[in-house]
Amino acid sequence: MITKSNMEFKPELIYVQFDKIKPIYSPVFTQTFMKRMRNTVKFHETFDLLLPVEKHPVKDEYILVGRYDVYSFIKDDGLLKEVPVVIEEYTEETLQFLKILRRLHNKGDASKSNKQSILNMLQLKKIPLSLILKKTGFTKQDFSNYNYNEDILSKYINTYTTEQTLNWIYKLKLEEDVKDFLYNRAGLPQGNAMRLTDEKRKFLQLFFIKADRFLELLPSQQIEVLANALNYKEIAMSFLQKQIDNFLD
Repeated sequence: MITKSNMEFKPELIYVQFDKIKPIYSPVFTQTFMKRMRNTVKFHETFDLLLPVEKHPVKDEYILVGRYDVYSFIKDDGLLKEVPVVIEEYTEETLQFLKILRRLHNKGDASKSNKQSILNMLQLKKIPLSLILKKTGFTKQDFSNYNYNEDILSKYINTYTTEQTLNWIYKLKLEEDVKDFLYNRAGLPQGNAMRLTDEKRKFLQLFFIKADRFLELLPSQQIEVLANALNYKEIAMSFLQKQIDNFLD
């Protein structure tokens, strides 16, 4: 809540020595993020590296209260001795952790739909793909998730489908009847228990790696197996319940 007291405090943007910034926990970061930061390092501006901190009232140090991913990149990169920070009002450890958690939870503009909108506008302006990849950290694989493969039939595409899932189905080494089954499942409304969701797609990716002799089945048999695979949670629950009942009977 914005109050009169914290409105009276004026955050200050300055540069400080990096080694004076003190993290208060150790998060985990994906190598994908670090790679994108490295790939775009020469395009970084002040905001890209700006760290929110609270100045300790006694010690000559600054408590890091957000953007731990950026802090970790700067630390690993090792090139910057001074970094831009915005100094916020000093609180105390509990409130600092709450502030960090709020900022982790509240990244509301990083959705795929927002990225898609910007990419669409860039495409309308005829911006070369090579420039987008160079300056944003996108890879060609990332970019493929924002555009349907041109060979995917329009009948499979609707407001419920995603580029990532349909492009994945397209690349599978399966008969067209089997792909048709998966395409249709991917196009079911959200909330439909029969829908091919991202979670189920990841399960199928593992299934195709682990399952033996699946490709030896007839297409109709493959579809039957895949229908069960897409219902794996219910099948597992039913199996476990039967095991419980057998123990108790």
